[in-house]
Amino acid sequence: MSSINLQLTPDSLSQGESAIRQDLALQLYAQNIFTFGQGRRLAFGCLANLSVWEFQQLLGEKKIERHYSEVDLLEDVKTIQEGF
Repeated sequence: MSSINLQLTPDSLSQGESAIRQDLALQLYAQNIFTFGQGRRLAFGCLANLSVWEFQQLLGEKKIERHYSEVDLLEDVKTIQEGF
């Protein structure tokens, strides 16, 4: 098992669980350890009704690029064509 390096800022620690979850989710996504969906669920909690767009906005604010390949695009197009 390989190790990963995650860093929490004093600001996120003082802001509580929500800020810590967001920091961890962003770092795990940026390191390509978490998928977009996994990062979103960790950042906002399993029961949160926050949208995909809100997680994308958070990634943008932190200047973290989306991991979206041509294969991902083709799968999305196929899913849409099949009617979900």
